[in-house]
Amino acid sequence: MKSILLVDDDYMNCVLAEHALAQEYQVIIRYSGKEALKYLENERPDMILMDIEMPEMDGKEVVRRIKENNDWLNIPVVFLTADSNPMTEAECLDCGADDFIVKPFVPDVMKSRVAKVLEACEKRKDLELLLEQNTIKSVTDALTGLNNRPFLENELSKLLADDNCGTLFMIDLDNFKKMNDTYGHMVGDEVLKIFADVLKLYARREDLLCRLGGDEFVTFYKELTDKDIVAKKATDIIRTFAEKMAMMGYGGIVSVSIGAKITKGGEQFQEIYDRADKTLYSVKMNGKNAYQIYDEAASDSCPQMSMIDTNMTLERIHNLLIQDMADNKGAFHVEYNDFKKMYDFAMRCVIRNKRKVQTILFTINMSEKLQGAEKMEWVMDMFTDSVITSLRNVDTGTRYSNNQYLLILMDVDIEAGKVVAGRVISRFKNICNLSEEECKVAFEIKTLRTLDMNK
Repeated sequence: MKSILLVDDDYMNCVLAEHALAQEYQVIIRYSGKEALKYLENERPDMILMDIEMPEMDGKEVVRRIKENNDWLNIPVVFLTADSNPMTEAECLDCGADDFIVKPFVPDVMKSRVAKVLEACEKRKDLELLLEQNTIKSVTDALTGLNNRPFLENELSKLLADDNCGTLFMIDLDNFKKMNDTYGHMVGDEVLKIFADVLKLYARREDLLCRLGGDEFVTFYKELTDKDIVAKKATDIIRTFAEKMAMMGYGGIVSVSIGAKITKGGEQFQEIYDRADKTLYSVKMNGKNAYQIYDEAASDSCPQMSMIDTNMTLERIHNLLIQDMADNKGAFHVEYNDFKKMYDFAMRCVIRNKRKVQTILFTINMSEKLQGAEKMEWVMDMFTDSVITSLRNVDTGTRYSNNQYLLILMDVDIEAGKVVAGRVISRFKNICNLSEEECKVAFEIKTLRTLDMNK
């Protein structure tokens, strides 16, 4: 039931008005303008019926105060008065009233005019909401919820016009087309949404986060000009995204390249945009999976990039596996989930039977001439064959990413585990016949302990 605040110093007028409206509305009565303003401090009626002639503060003054308050100004107001002078009606409408009812009022007329004012108010609210939603849609990327390029250009241009400083990131997801072509657009869309979430993780309310389209993103971090902090933010974004891809079972397929431009004011939108874009292009042409900060002094040459090592450590994988077991998220790729079940089984063996279990993480680092997708896939296939032919049938393993392989060895101590790792690497070198310069294999080994469960 909608509520109506009735403000009139005449008791009989209040009784008659309440009688006319009480069946359809909740009527709250106040006998002075001051009482009405005090009521509004804590309550929001759907309408106000206001007498004009009242002692201490007349109705027109009360309405003026109501319309000056941002929390109250949208409450519709209808004046009640015995003055039928057209000039009085004009004055009432001029100070913000929505309608005017002459006393003594006819109950049916009052109900009709109140209903029409409330209906008009609802339509106005619906229209305002629709306009707001359309405005949001016009500046928002539907898939990720980030803003789009028109919004970026408009908002950033205004910030720069006011001489604001900050840092612009031009960002590209490396090898994203390969992800779409191999796993389909549904997986590709999920990757884009996950990356958008990573950007939100390292942004504040005042920062601008935009998706230009496809796999291209732009962010602006207001008042961020410290080069070390810029470098850390870029590194965090690249590593966190790599970690989330690994948790999905797509580690090493899609990476992040960032070109950054710091502005301390006095620059135009297109100027910093172009320089950040140029810096991103340099990253893409010189290895990807890295960030680079635009350097004015080195703008005609290629400033040194900061390559980011996104390979997982064995310690981090242990923590992720245990966390996933505890949270029961089930977010890993199918092959990886199967491996997680084996990890869970191994952990139970350690806890219940005090059995020795080793985990080994191999990282295969390939030279530039082996960086193509087909060649890298061939190298990993050879390594997988080496693992299979070097292990017992009680051991298990999984490809963790496009250049990492993870093993569980049952009932062996750490020294025996190192021997197994050496045997795998030796067999791999014999099978693929690659030199040390072309392909290097390193490994970490760790004993599975119950203490890990508390980390």
